[in-house]
Amino acid sequence: MPCGPAALEVSRGDPSRQLVALTFDTGSDAGYTLQILETLRNEKIKASFAITGHWARRYPDLLQAIAADGHLLMNHSEDHPSFTGLSTGAGPLTREERISQLQQAEEGIKALTGVSTRPYFRPPYGDADGSVLCDAYAAGYGYVVMWSVDTAGWNHATSGQILQTALAGARPGAIYIMHVGSESADAAALPQIIQGLRAQGYQFGTVADVLP
Repeated sequence: MPCGPAALEVSRGDPSRQLVALTFDTGSDAGYTLQILETLRNEKIKASFAITGHWARRYPDLLQAIAADGHLLMNHSEDHPSFTGLSTGAGPLTREERISQLQQAEEGIKALTGVSTRPYFRPPYGDADGSVLCDAYAAGYGYVVMWSVDTAGWNHATSGQILQTALAGARPGAIYIMHVGSESADAAALPQIIQGLRAQGYQFGTVADVLP
């Protein structure tokens, strides 16, 4: 049943431009956030970071460094529950719980940075269905941001495997998902990913930049 106005689910940007978006999810630990920021700074690249409210409050200095460097901030919920229950085996969150998750994260992130995460929401685990799109829209989020290339750094891929996946998946408008956490080798692979994508003729932007 239609639930009213809904956010647009996006996994790829404009296919007519040689522009890709690097995105990084937070949620666990501080990990390699500083190393990632240094790489992006050195390469003069603006990326997008999906931030949980819990992570923002735990690492306010890192969040403020991300914002100060001009990267796009996306809402990744307050404490990373599956909105549908698909990946966790739990039941789906209610509409009220979903909106509360988004509002808590937005308030915490905005209080620390002065920057809003609206209108970009990345659902935990990538779990989204029609009702999530409607509930995200009700909370002020016009885009549910998925991805077209998952480097699988979160799943213990080596830096070599991550590089191979990233380069093989390159397409105009591609949205890459990586992670800042200490379990992931994404940070180690990042300089070579950037070099390899540039060699293929790609430039880099935020999610906002790559959308049509």
